Amino acid sequence: MALHSSLIDKPRTSLVSRYSLLTVLILLGGLVSLGALYERFANDLETALVGERLTSQETATASRLAAFMETYQYQLAKISNYPGLTAYLANPTGPGAREVANLLHLEADVPDLYGILFFDRDGHLQHVVPGQAASGPPYWSAEDWSISDLPRVRLGDATLIGPHLPSPGRSGWVLLQRPIRDAGQGPDDPVTVALHLRLSSITEQLDEAMVTPVVKLRLQAADGAILDVTGRPLHTTIPLGDGPEVFPGWSLKREVRSEVLFGSLEKARGWLYAGGAAITLIIVLLFGHLTGRLRRRVDDLIAGADALAAGDLEFRLRGGERSDEIGSISRAFNTMTLRLRDMIDRTVRTEKMAVLGQFATGVAHEVRNPLATLKTTVQALSRDEADPDRKELLQDMESEVDRLNRVVNDLLTYGRPHPAEQRQIPVRELFRRTATLLRPTAAERGVSFVTSGESTLTLLADGDQLQQVLVNLGLNAIQACQTGDSVTLRASRQGPDVIIEVSDSGCGMDPALLATVTDPFVTTKAGGTGLGLTISAQMIDANHGTMRIDSRPGEGTRVRLRLPGEKTKKGAWGRDDA
Repeated sequence: MALHSSLIDKPRTSLVSRYSLLTVLILLGGLVSLGALYERFANDLETALVGERLTSQETATASRLAAFMETYQYQLAKISNYPGLTAYLANPTGPGAREVANLLHLEADVPDLYGILFFDRDGHLQHVVPGQAASGPPYWSAEDWSISDLPRVRLGDATLIGPHLPSPGRSGWVLLQRPIRDAGQGPDDPVTVALHLRLSSITEQLDEAMVTPVVKLRLQAADGAILDVTGRPLHTTIPLGDGPEVFPGWSLKREVRSEVLFGSLEKARGWLYAGGAAITLIIVLLFGHLTGRLRRRVDDLIAGADALAAGDLEFRLRGGERSDEIGSISRAFNTMTLRLRDMIDRTVRTEKMAVLGQFATGVAHEVRNPLATLKTTVQALSRDEADPDRKELLQDMESEVDRLNRVVNDLLTYGRPHPAEQRQIPVRELFRRTATLLRPTAAERGVSFVTSGESTLTLLADGDQLQQVLVNLGLNAIQACQTGDSVTLRASRQGPDVIIEVSDSGCGMDPALLATVTDPFVTTKAGGTGLGLTISAQMIDANHGTMRIDSRPGEGTRVRLRLPGEKTKKGAWGRDDA
């Protein structure tokens, strides 16, 4: 049955989709947490491997740099306090100048110095003493050479100027400057002396600080430049850790190359994230596939609910053969629709029978008294009638009145059934009386009548009503048979109940008639009332039993009665053929 509109609102969000999203979020959260734990583990491992040694090496390097600078601070102090230095600067060719010049050349002739420089009060270069490493400005030419824009920091009694970073064709350097004792008073007289230090001589002190290939120490100058061991500026994207301060404005920086030590871990992390992403993708695809399949099956459930709400009790859900939860729901739904249909059928049948019973009772009361008067009158007329033809007509009328009276009695029995008086009834005795009543009729039609089953069974029922039911069913079976057919009356036990079967090998019934055979006034017999099976079903129900009729055209009919019984010693009846 096609439904044009759904009677049940479909959910806007799928429960499976929400569970899928929650699962993916949990998985991603787990991956993020695992990544964070990995990073923490790597950092802890890094600290454990190089932390203590790095601290001691940083301290040793800072001490070595400080000692290197203190050496030249001492040399600078010695030069600035040398007797005769002022006179030499005022007259380099004067008396005693050669001795001072020799001294200055001796002081400048060390690998770490480019030379010794002298400045006036305004910071202008006034005199140079080149060393063995001197080259380029300001020794052979002072053009494009200035210290005005270089950073300055105090280093004890001296000033550290620079650094001047290396550029193409020029080396890097710093100045260690100090005032000259007893400097001249003229505006152009030199008043300060500076050691022109090679920048690489300072940074070379870092060479021994290479703790491992993982960690390298760098020197941060006063202008913020990061210098490597050769004195060149270092441009790196690797985060640098802070080390100790060497002298004011200058400090050590720690460059940790984790990829050297943790290359395998980094590769494992890459595989971890790639595997996590692949698993997440697989889970998303899997959940998507399962969601589609589950949504289709849920849609079937919704369609079934729509059909049931629309009154279609013949709708059946597919997938009941599956062993999962939705299969169980489908089976429960199909069972529910069957039971609901049976309940509605029984309710309708009960209401219909109640209405028909009221109608039949009313008709029977209205007809019964006139029939009694008619019968009395016909009997009186028949006694005084001398004409044989008229007397025969009156006798036929009396027979018809009796037939109508039986119909009226059936209507009263159907419309006003009396309660069952249940008692223990031996099945053997019940079958004996039934066989006694039915055997003559069976013999007239050439039908074999057989009783069989367990001999000592008893059942709990109203004996008169049950006798009436068996006689009615037996007569129907005999009338459905031809000469040579048989009717069997059989009893057996099934749990606490007694099963009585009335079966024949007659013509049987087609499915259309079988579906309505117990309805009131349904009959195939000429002159029948159609109340026999209806009253029988009513009596069986009054005795707390059930009646089931199975029949196939050309194969016969079987009526199966289930009635409450009691346990008795089992025996066996012999076959009793009529």
